Amino acid sequence: MFSVTSGTVFHARKLSFKKMLIAIWFSANSVKGKAALQLSREIGVQYKTAWVLLMKLREAIAWRREEMVLDGEVEIDGKYAGGHIRPENKAEDRIDHRLKKFQKMKRLCALAIRQRGLGGQTFTRIIRDEDSNAAWAAVRDHVSREATVFADEHGSYNDLAGLNELQRVNHSKAYQTDDGTNTNQVESFFSRVQRAYVGIHHRFSLKYFDWYVAELAWREDCRQVSNRGHTFQVLGKALSRPTSRYLCGYWQGNKPPDLIWEG
Repeated sequence: MFSVTSGTVFHARKLSFKKMLIAIWFSANSVKGKAALQLSREIGVQYKTAWVLLMKLREAIAWRREEMVLDGEVEIDGKYAGGHIRPENKAEDRIDHRLKKFQKMKRLCALAIRQRGLGGQTFTRIIRDEDSNAAWAAVRDHVSREATVFADEHGSYNDLAGLNELQRVNHSKAYQTDDGTNTNQVESFFSRVQRAYVGIHHRFSLKYFDWYVAELAWREDCRQVSNRGHTFQVLGKALSRPTSRYLCGYWQGNKPPDLIWEG
């Protein structure tokens, strides 16, 4: 037997259409994302059910990046997030875990490229470290050669001068140069990621960090869209994507690999 959900991310669903649509509406209209525990209470389902449904929606939203090519003026930057290391009790025993050698796999880097202007898009990938190979590959594949790229002083972006016109701002001296060069818009996106981390989810699983950040990038890009528009966009993306090979049968043992882009 086939239904309208066959072959979509809702394949083999057990929820009623009404509950699925309500869940999509709740999720789409949450400014900084939706917590599975809260959704489970709102629609009266188990936490596991709400979690898988939200992850299926995030995976469908993340697919929009594959054909994304940014143009005009774009900003690139990276932000370390995810994971938490409990500090030692005594001050003399504490270590500055911001140092790269202590980050290990406790934290990953969210690389973001954001197009300036109304209607601009935000491309994201999760990488192990903020390195030149990942930045170069992302700009090569997802930024037009005619675009102007704005970056900070991090050495990972030095090689981008061979791909596009590159303008830099040294944040150790100023947030914006005298001629107006800055990366304020991509930093604004990272503030949304941080608020979602602190205020909604409280932690991001490193395995699914890529989907969380991709969803937040979509929310950032659609901040001028109405609540109705958000809901229809999410529903359209979910119904246009094939059945998830990672999340269909998740609680029966089907799990995705680590969603870390190797460039």
